[in-house]
Amino acid sequence: MLEIKAKAFMPVNAGMDPDEWASGKWADGMKNTALINYARLLASVPDWDTFQKKVAQISNQEWKGLLNPAFRSKHERGSSDISNMHLKKLQESYENWLSKLAYNYETVDGVEAARYKGKIDNTSELWVKGVIRSTLRFTGTKKARGVAPWAGYFLTDDKRAVGMMPPGAQVIQGGPVNVADTGLRTALKSGLVQKLVQAGVIIDGSNYDPATVLEQNTFINRFIKGNQSPTYVDFQPTVAPDKSYCLYIVDGADLRLEIQVVTP
Repeated sequence: MLEIKAKAFMPVNAGMDPDEWASGKWADGMKNTALINYARLLASVPDWDTFQKKVAQISNQEWKGLLNPAFRSKHERGSSDISNMHLKKLQESYENWLSKLAYNYETVDGVEAARYKGKIDNTSELWVKGVIRSTLRFTGTKKARGVAPWAGYFLTDDKRAVGMMPPGAQVIQGGPVNVADTGLRTALKSGLVQKLVQAGVIIDGSNYDPATVLEQNTFINRFIKGNQSPTYVDFQPTVAPDKSYCLYIVDGADLRLEIQVVTP
């Protein structure tokens, strides 16, 4: 007989402030590792030949994929001609690439990698705003966890999930339950958190487009299904009283994550 083992939902916060130290910690970490990162770049691309393989050719392939094969310019150059010209310019840019790196990481007035560090200081505020607009809504902070870690805890029977729930969230039936198959609990938890953050950012970026919501919910539930125990009804991307699911649901201007676990 079908039984709803657990059902709960949690709203996605409309906008969260990062911990006060977030931008400063990010900036300090980037500046403290500036010379290490520079050395790694030079070691990764030590010469012209390596630059061709790791930078020029790969960049050209990515760019080439954006061209319409049937395109022809006003100078009668086809897409293949344009791609070849683009590759040639990339191949000749090694010295320029190297000099720009040296310029950014140069010691100025006794400050190592001065220009690089200056760019970090100038962009740290933009970085925080970007995080607030994207991932932070779904990950939350240490003080207020978001829907992604909550779901990871809830579906692996970690009782801390209930303590994460803010006002407006609700356990309708049951409580946290481990839906993972034997040996897959850690994989399910970490993978689900990543999937939910990625899906949430994409859904938000689409302005809650219904087709995008369905597509991302399909990916989420397909992942859970591949790691779940046969003890529970298969996870699927549609709300139904006899199905297990983990779904982003749009309600007007609001977004929430809803979970239901059903036993056969």
